[in-house]
Amino acid sequence: MPQDFPKLRPLNVRWITWQGQPVLSLSDPLRLTGGTALVPQAVAPLLALCDGTRDSDALRAGFMLRTGSNIMPNQVEELIHRLDEALLLDSPRFRRVLSETREAYRAAPFRKPALAGGGYPEDPEELLDIMNAYCREAEGLGGSATGVQGVVSPHIDYTRGWRTYARTWAPLRQAVEDAELVIILGTDHSGSPGSLTLTRQSYATPWGALPTDTEIVDRLAGVLGEETAFSQEVHHVGEHSIELAAVWVHYMAGRKPKRVVPVLCGAHESLLETQDGEESRVWQAVDLLAEEAGGGQTLVVAAGDLSHVGPAFGDPAPLDPAAKAGIRSSDERWLESACDGGAAGLGDHIRTEGDRTRICGAAPIHFMVRMLGDARGSVVHYDQCPADEEFGSLVSIAGVHYS
Repeated sequence: MPQDFPKLRPLNVRWITWQGQPVLSLSDPLRLTGGTALVPQAVAPLLALCDGTRDSDALRAGFMLRTGSNIMPNQVEELIHRLDEALLLDSPRFRRVLSETREAYRAAPFRKPALAGGGYPEDPEELLDIMNAYCREAEGLGGSATGVQGVVSPHIDYTRGWRTYARTWAPLRQAVEDAELVIILGTDHSGSPGSLTLTRQSYATPWGALPTDTEIVDRLAGVLGEETAFSQEVHHVGEHSIELAAVWVHYMAGRKPKRVVPVLCGAHESLLETQDGEESRVWQAVDLLAEEAGGGQTLVVAAGDLSHVGPAFGDPAPLDPAAKAGIRSSDERWLESACDGGAAGLGDHIRTEGDRTRICGAAPIHFMVRMLGDARGSVVHYDQCPADEEFGSLVSIAGVHYS
């Protein structure tokens, strides 16, 4: 076996239907490979036992205790082999590929677009055409937004979220062109709790590279500590949140270079009790970014989605219209706190309400709200996007302007 005591990594996990049967789909959130493992429902309980403490015999015994069914040694070995091939185990093979990927990323001239050619066209002219098409409707809804200092932008794929993207960004063409610096805070779906992850690499789009302001990155690293700031830098390779916002920034800048600071944000619930304390280096780094944002023509972007609810995310039952309306009401209360309550008000709301609907953009949005101080937000568009074929699961998104 590739692992005597196999241990699953943190993964993207969801139930899907394959060849008419329910299977568990496991994929690598870091996108180190395109590998996905499909595990039959009957075998899925074995995965919960892959925590690094059991060998093959113990896995078989645990499976018997949990299910009352036998599983053959060759079945266990085959599953572990498939998981390791897809880099889904915390194994020597995974750690070797992770190290190689990190070194290749740092040696490259820029961070390559991970989604170009899949999530959106790789050809710059084709991409321009589709972005123009997205904006035609939105640009007819109103003129330019003025005085905008911050933006909540989705990071869902453009196919589902284009209306919200377009209605959020179309009024900001002048604001982006005028900005001397764009700070992009993106959700790190693989980030450890309470993390801010930096990079000195520039993010590229099909129109070229957006140069990263390495002087600001160096100052942030001085606050966070070099090891802490870059220990998860490889997450930038495949994480889509900053990339999908960066494409819109580049488009609105007339495809011209625009100085940026890309920062990935892990879940921040562990920081909420110390958001006003000097002991938290993360909040100190956020305050340093606030100083940068207040020192000139700066636009701050929080690339975050809202709720993730339904069977695709582990909930027991598909959503009916009443449930979707309830999620909308919950999202509206969350957004009201984010728009009008300032950082303290939003923090209070998150602590009080918890994260029942899995709002993955909470950290970047909260950090942006703190950075912008007295600025207040206005929701320009809200939508609920299907997360499965039956629309029994959803991801909600919003566009918000802060001024």
